[in-house]
Amino acid sequence: MKLDEILTEGAHPADLPALRKIAEVWSNLLQPDQLAGLNSGNVLERIVRLIETGGLDESAQITLASTLHELSRRRAPALKPRHRARINGVCRPILTRLADSLSMAPRSLPLTQIRKAHVLFVGSLQDADEEPSTTAVDYAAALALDPKVERIEIVHSGVIAPDMAAYLQQALGPRPGGPEILLVSTLENDNFMADILGRGPCTFHMCAEPALSPVISLASRLGPTLMFVGTDDAPVQYADVYWSRRSREEIQDIWGGQGAPAVFADNHVQVLQVPGRDLPAPEPLPRATLGLAGDALVIATVGDRLDVEMDEAYITGIELAIRDRPHCVWMVAGALPDYLSDACRQVLGPRFLHIPEPSDLARLMTTVDVYANPFRAGGGRSARLAAAAGASLLTLDRGEVAAIAPPDFLAKDAEDYFHRLDALIALPELLAALKARQAEHIGQSGDQKALLTSLQKMVRTAARRYVERGEGLPLSQTVFAQPGVLAAAS
Repeated sequence: MKLDEILTEGAHPADLPALRKIAEVWSNLLQPDQLAGLNSGNVLERIVRLIETGGLDESAQITLASTLHELSRRRAPALKPRHRARINGVCRPILTRLADSLSMAPRSLPLTQIRKAHVLFVGSLQDADEEPSTTAVDYAAALALDPKVERIEIVHSGVIAPDMAAYLQQALGPRPGGPEILLVSTLENDNFMADILGRGPCTFHMCAEPALSPVISLASRLGPTLMFVGTDDAPVQYADVYWSRRSREEIQDIWGGQGAPAVFADNHVQVLQVPGRDLPAPEPLPRATLGLAGDALVIATVGDRLDVEMDEAYITGIELAIRDRPHCVWMVAGALPDYLSDACRQVLGPRFLHIPEPSDLARLMTTVDVYANPFRAGGGRSARLAAAAGASLLTLDRGEVAAIAPPDFLAKDAEDYFHRLDALIALPELLAALKARQAEHIGQSGDQKALLTSLQKMVRTAARRYVERGEGLPLSQTVFAQPGVLAAAS
């Protein structure tokens, strides 16, 4: 098989252009003998080994690692912790050396300035349906609530689509007396960092910036840095403060398994709030319009890539849970191959409902009792819509949806997941109680004023750590000089 055929095998049509681009990059970076024998089963191990021992220059190693991250995000199999540990072990020193190559005197940040200017690196601002992009905008909106903030710069790579421009306007648009909001495109301005520095001291924030982006390590030499770690992937590069909903103990366990330095977990702060905006409860959609009985218990699975996100264990588990319960309906919202849709309909009959292209997902979710998230990392946007509509979220303890649901709602593994689903089906009073508990939790986690208070405290902590590490001295002489060098600052 050709390389692009290997990388696109079984992929969702929406991912094909990106996967073909990865194939093109690999073809240009690697020799034919390095790609010989590559197949879908060995692609992760082979490419990780090439990153480690392929005789590539450092730029090629970073590029290959970045594209491997992208490949794993877009199609199975996922990078395992051991793969991430090996990749990060190669890439972290490279990125550190790059940052340390800056010849600069210590760059002080007056404490009176730390709340006045903030720069957010947000990667590619995609369309408004992409959770990482909207989260980054909502992060900026939380900072903008601070009356002492004078300037917020959002640094992105790419072109902003019209719907994202509308989201930006809605979230950040004219605020009388509010901060100046600047959008900085790295594609349009090669000297973006020099321009940012020319506007004065600032605090740097990372939210949705790619893990291997060199700008992360460069920024850590130039000022205090904070990184929102919304997924369970260990960060590759240093930040003065990392923050997420996870406890420090959880972070130590997860990141330690991916080879992250101990100081990374030491710098982590648990914050119960997340960047976001309250979604209004949508207008209810009558169940009769979908042919659903009013007393049906509706379980929904939603996504754009369900053909690759629902594995056999997940599909079988859902089928077994509802097969002998005539009042249950499994609603699948999103494209499915005909063979898969037909097979589910053959097994479940009227207990299976497929809606290939929902015209109004928010209203559709008002017909749902349980939002059953597949065993995936994504799903944040549709889960927020489902929660706003009153559906109970069911998910494993990982990924975007786990950051929305109450911690005690999270399933440890697949067996626990289906045990919980069975209980929700069998006990209507439990389902009602969980919906009420979830609404309370989301109200608390969506408190953006409380988030701002946490951000202000973390900015002060980041500024203190920046001073303690010499205000921009080389990372190899401070952060990575010896294990736990900054532990006392945690």
